[in-house]
Amino acid sequence: MLCQVQQPQILICLLAIIQILGLALFARGFFPYKVYLSGFANVTTAPPWPDASQTRPTLIEPEFDRLVFIVVDALRNDFVLGPDSGFDFVKSQIELGQALPYTARATAPTVTMPRIKALTTGTVPSFLDAILNIAESDTSSSLQHHDNWVQQFRQTGNRTIHFFGDDTWIRLFPNTFTKHDGTTSFYVSDTVQVDLNVTRHIQPVFSTQDWDAIILHYLGLDHVGHLGGPRSPLMKPKQREMDQAVEKIYEIVAQQDAERIKQDVNAKGTLIVLCGDHGMNEAGNHGGSSIGETSAALVFLSPRFESRPTIRHHAQGFQIINEDITTRIFGFPVIDQIDIVPTLASLFSFPIPKNSLGKLIPELLQRKNSGNSPVELLRALQLNAYQLGQLLCRMVPDLPQYLENPITQPSLSDTRGHIGELYSRAVIEHNKFLSSSLEDVAISENAAKNYLKFIHEAQSQLARTASDYKIVDMTVGTFLMLMSAVIFIYQSIFFSERSSSLWWSTNLAVFGMLAAYGVSLFASSFIEEEHSIWYYFTSTLFLLLAIQCFKIPNKSIVQQMWLFIQCILQLVLFRVTIAWDSNIKPLIIGELKWHMLALTLFTSILWNIYILSWSKYKPVHTTSASGAGYIIAICKIMMVLIMTLTCSLIFLYKTQSESQQENDIPEVYQNFITIYLEFANQLDQVALGRLIYNYCGSGLFLLTVLVYLIKRASILDIQGHEQQTKNQHYLDVLLCMATPILVLFTRSYYAPLFILYIVQLCFLRSWYGALPLSLGSSEFSHFNTRLVAFIMLCMIHAAFFMTGHSNSIAAIDLSNAYIGVTGYDTILIGALTFCSNWATSIWWCIAGWILLADCGHVSSWWEYVTTQSAMFGTFLLVLSVAVTILREHLFIWTVFSPKYLYQMAWTCLFHWCVQVIGGTIAMQLYAIRRTS
Repeated sequence: MLCQVQQPQILICLLAIIQILGLALFARGFFPYKVYLSGFANVTTAPPWPDASQTRPTLIEPEFDRLVFIVVDALRNDFVLGPDSGFDFVKSQIELGQALPYTARATAPTVTMPRIKALTTGTVPSFLDAILNIAESDTSSSLQHHDNWVQQFRQTGNRTIHFFGDDTWIRLFPNTFTKHDGTTSFYVSDTVQVDLNVTRHIQPVFSTQDWDAIILHYLGLDHVGHLGGPRSPLMKPKQREMDQAVEKIYEIVAQQDAERIKQDVNAKGTLIVLCGDHGMNEAGNHGGSSIGETSAALVFLSPRFESRPTIRHHAQGFQIINEDITTRIFGFPVIDQIDIVPTLASLFSFPIPKNSLGKLIPELLQRKNSGNSPVELLRALQLNAYQLGQLLCRMVPDLPQYLENPITQPSLSDTRGHIGELYSRAVIEHNKFLSSSLEDVAISENAAKNYLKFIHEAQSQLARTASDYKIVDMTVGTFLMLMSAVIFIYQSIFFSERSSSLWWSTNLAVFGMLAAYGVSLFASSFIEEEHSIWYYFTSTLFLLLAIQCFKIPNKSIVQQMWLFIQCILQLVLFRVTIAWDSNIKPLIIGELKWHMLALTLFTSILWNIYILSWSKYKPVHTTSASGAGYIIAICKIMMVLIMTLTCSLIFLYKTQSESQQENDIPEVYQNFITIYLEFANQLDQVALGRLIYNYCGSGLFLLTVLVYLIKRASILDIQGHEQQTKNQHYLDVLLCMATPILVLFTRSYYAPLFILYIVQLCFLRSWYGALPLSLGSSEFSHFNTRLVAFIMLCMIHAAFFMTGHSNSIAAIDLSNAYIGVTGYDTILIGALTFCSNWATSIWWCIAGWILLADCGHVSSWWEYVTTQSAMFGTFLLVLSVAVTILREHLFIWTVFSPKYLYQMAWTCLFHWCVQVIGGTIAMQLYAIRRTS
């Protein structure tokens, strides 16, 4: 108990270290790197032909000898295949039957790095790649030693590959590309230059003909989605720009192929693959598992298709292809994105990468020069089935005997139900077909069907394989988090020796809510709808407090009624804020958006003037002779001027970054910008963002100077210093100054929420100030601190969800993560991304400091920190137990894992970095505590 009273910060630091260490161990066990089969596939590991022929080549003859692989980031299927597509040239090729379109299903997490891994290795990447995706300097996830089609293509015939675009490829494939030029994938504010840097290479590089493959990765369409969503006015022009790039490439390679075939009869032609790495949701984000995010476009084009009637018309005879494809979107087949890998291996005659889970796309193997004969297609299916069988051998110990000796296995009736039976039957039928005159279509169809059944079953079993969890690390990590949480809970409950019986019913309800939230972490549906939980908790809490107002002692019925009305008004305001995203935001369009933004910033200025002119922000006795009063007055005037200029610059930045057209901005604001902000209007977005940061830093510096002067003037004042017991703090000014910068980090249509927050805070301070604590009683102080902690817990979580966020990775908003930044820096961009997504929660975090500073007791802050740490620590502990128990759950990677990542951010970044470290510094600098 002595440690609790005198030095609680030491115990808190120790428990924080234990908790973070436990979290790190648990994360290492729960998010391991995926284990791959080592080495690269080669021709010698391929199975023999079913009839043991020595005359046929081990791999089938290549269909193409050059490849152009174009990735358009976030190319959703409807952007190409939908009726409102801007890809006119690509659609014309599809309509002419000279291109093969598909919807390629991607798996979560739908972010760039995992999807590139899937596109090149054919595997389902580890969920940890979603974290590594934001670390541009990360090289630990390199594919240099993992089997993939890029390396296989390069090694087969010593081919040359060039790359231009997203530099993630350069990090994944170091020393692979002969020519390359990378662009950063996270600078989402750039929608133009990032693509021009790729397109400018088309003419000079393609014309040189010193290449066998060129990979292009365009980022602009994804950036347009992040900034304005799929319905952005910039989306259709960007689609046309991408379509024109494809058309230009097609024309160049068509001319080159025609000339190459004339000069060399063995020339095969060029295949162009246009695909998206993932899609996007209706907010323009991605990372989750919604239909829009997982539905990417995929189109195969080639000038060679123009002379192939089997592409334009379905062949008669061998009809196995379309029977296997049952799902269609926009009238075109749906495949898995990883199916690209074995398909490219077959088309270019190189071994299928060892770890690929993909299935061959048979339609691309129908060749004109072989008529309807399925010899090479069956061989390709055999190679695909054998490769998947090798992966499955780890799960099915007796499968190797079926793979190595399929024809000599026991009768099928003796091995009924074994997956190897499908492979044996397929090989037997395949052998029968090869031993015949190669005209028995029925036998070939049976062989193909059995190969496809085996491939499908192998895929299903491999997909059900449990991840390589490190249970020991998870268990030790959970134990450390348990130890930290238990001590925090003990400290919070038994922090004081006395507790009031006034709030026992509210206290009981709070514990019930916390228990209910813990239970909800075991249900995927509750995690997906977590916003409803916090909305309900907050509304219920204010209703309980309203009822409790009539039990507060030392208050007349009128005073109790006024406190009751304040709680009811809180409920009304809270209901407005939770309805903002779904009901009010759609109404804030056009000029109204700019009026609301201007009103929010102007309110911040008025609030700043009111706070700085409030009499409490002065030394108790300052004589004019000392001169301190004049200096303090100058500081206040300068702070108001800086605040005004900062708000004006933020408004200018918002108009430049979010207005689609100049006439979207009302004329009154255009005139204001032209007359008063002409100097800043000439700056680009990066320089303007940095100027805003500079003014914010200047304002913070002046606030620190102001507090120092007032404190020193009060100390030096010899009159009445013994009587100075007035509680003072300057966190109001800090919150007032933080509001505009948080508005900057928030989308403009959410800006008016901060006005409502200010009103809510005023009601909270009025209500909290009327509690018995304000009358000098310490009987209620400790519970009041815990009550404030839970109120703030509800408000910071509710505010997070009010601005359209959720527990999906797709809800992460990158649109404001590059303000004032020219390049990519992992720490800086990570910090800005956190601030832009947690802006409203940070606002309420500072508001909680104000309520604690109003209390003024030295112990209140550490009790508040202990209580918050107990709640965040318990949430993290319970979620860790939940994901451990449910690690085989169907939604473990789509629901529970993203939630765990968010909880890590809540605990480490929000609670410890902002709430504890930031709050402790702020309380030390800007609060003058009352001494009892």
